[in-house]
Amino acid sequence: MGIAGSRTKPMFEKTEQWFSPLSPDEVLAAISTAFASEKAKIQQDEDSLEIRTGSNWQYRLWGNLLSLGRKNLPVAITIRVRAAKQGAEIEAHAFDTFGPRLTDQAFFGAQETFEDRLNVLLEMAASAAKASPEA
Repeated sequence: MGIAGSRTKPMFEKTEQWFSPLSPDEVLAAISTAFASEKAKIQQDEDSLEIRTGSNWQYRLWGNLLSLGRKNLPVAITIRVRAAKQGAEIEAHAFDTFGPRLTDQAFFGAQETFEDRLNVLLEMAASAAKASPEA
């Protein structure tokens, strides 16, 4: 699995775990639907999703201080689901895909911006996974 991307170690990352009353297939479908509105690139396997949002080149062009740059933060989320007794166990790992850089020093304000974006995207995934299954 894997959408083509950088092998550079992320500067910003976060992992969370949740439980959902939905089945694993319903979880994957709900999260995919939620991220379609983000114009994300989504790749699905049997028990996982890889989601990529933002644009590395647009973030580098517009930077962290302009809203257009912040809107295009290059981020990936890997979602893995396992069947549980009454639903699904979910593990989500979100990280930047900023790629090769000259230094491991973050741009001014980048840490807060990336942390905020990772939190928003993880919350979006968690909310989608808690939704009721569609009839």
